[in-house]
Amino acid sequence: MGSRATNASGILRELILISRRGVADARTAAVSLSLTDQSILGYIVDHPGARSVDIATAFRLNRSTVSRQLANLVRLGVVRERAVEASGRGRPLELTDAGWAAYHEALGILRSVVDHRLGDWTDAEVARFAHDLRRFNTHEEEGTNP
Repeated sequence: MGSRATNASGILRELILISRRGVADARTAAVSLSLTDQSILGYIVDHPGARSVDIATAFRLNRSTVSRQLANLVRLGVVRERAVEASGRGRPLELTDAGWAAYHEALGILRSVVDHRLGDWTDAEVARFAHDLRRFNTHEEEGTNP
């Protein structure tokens, strides 16, 4: 066993590798989406009625950066603003039919990669890994990040 710092560095390397592979694998889909694009679609799915400012806050990005990303997703035809009464708070975003198709296709590709990689793991090992990843990411959701 290495030191805590060595192990933490190893975890970071592996998470970066997972992200790179995921983006590369998902780009084989009919609509090629970047990691940021995939993340935004996932956020909109997980947070119905989300607005651009919500995404900027959640991802800790500048609102203009999110605006550019969303403009690209609108151009691709996968995201649109939902028509609602003007409230001055920004319009809720939603996936188009093409957006849902792209989201499900990318998710399916990524799921098959994960299933393949976990193919020789026991159910207990998969459950432990899922538990540890949830625990790792819980701090982010609770706002206890540095």
